[in-house]
Amino acid sequence: MGPPTVVNNVETLAAVVPIVNEGGEEYAKLGIGKSTGTKLISAGGHINKPGVYEIDLSLPAEEFLMSDEYCGGISGGRPLKAVVPGGSSVPIIPGELFLKTAKGEPRLMSYESLSDGGFASGSMLGSGGFYAYNDTACIVRSTWNHTRFYHHESCGQCSPCREGTGWMEKVLHRIEHGAGHMEDIDLLWDIQRKIEGNTICPFGDAAWPVASAIRHFRDEFEFHVKYPTKVKDPDHFAKEPFRKAVKMYA
Repeated sequence: MGPPTVVNNVETLAAVVPIVNEGGEEYAKLGIGKSTGTKLISAGGHINKPGVYEIDLSLPAEEFLMSDEYCGGISGGRPLKAVVPGGSSVPIIPGELFLKTAKGEPRLMSYESLSDGGFASGSMLGSGGFYAYNDTACIVRSTWNHTRFYHHESCGQCSPCREGTGWMEKVLHRIEHGAGHMEDIDLLWDIQRKIEGNTICPFGDAAWPVASAIRHFRDEFEFHVKYPTKVKDPDHFAKEPFRKAVKMYA
């Protein structure tokens, strides 16, 4: 194998041209606060206009999600349920916490604004891998899929990651397929807590999607345990969105 042809990614190299041509100070006028310049956002999920968008980091989150210039709103005109703003390893947050901070301030597509509130009510811009969920999405299934990826991709060097991601995948599979127990939810919380910060590389961030999913959507995990027959249908929330299903089964 020969040496790599580039050291940095395409996004970084693309930013070099305006910085060299116009100067760093001029480029830094784009964005807001410490989030200067532009960012490529790869947007997908339940949106009308999936694609890659270069944005000024001062862009309001609601404008990015809802305007025709960018994501074009939620597909099918359905309610927004949740958002992962920066890639699969960052915390998932409810739709209302993506649009506004816990203090009620409009959220911006900047590093500082998206992290406002910490992991209790915020997330991260991360890599810019953005996707939105409407009310037909199953958060448990999404979390299971993320964990499958991290288990598969773990190099296996660190025990917390090697064992923990596999354990979380098995428990999430059990819950999603109607064989879970209430204590499984607390077990997942305990496992992710022992992974976070205990690995050599940041791959241990695989714990964050599980933690945030339980933090914000614990009632959905509990629904899976209480009504196993319902969730065994692969399209359970596509047919009956979670809030509607809760009322029906209450």
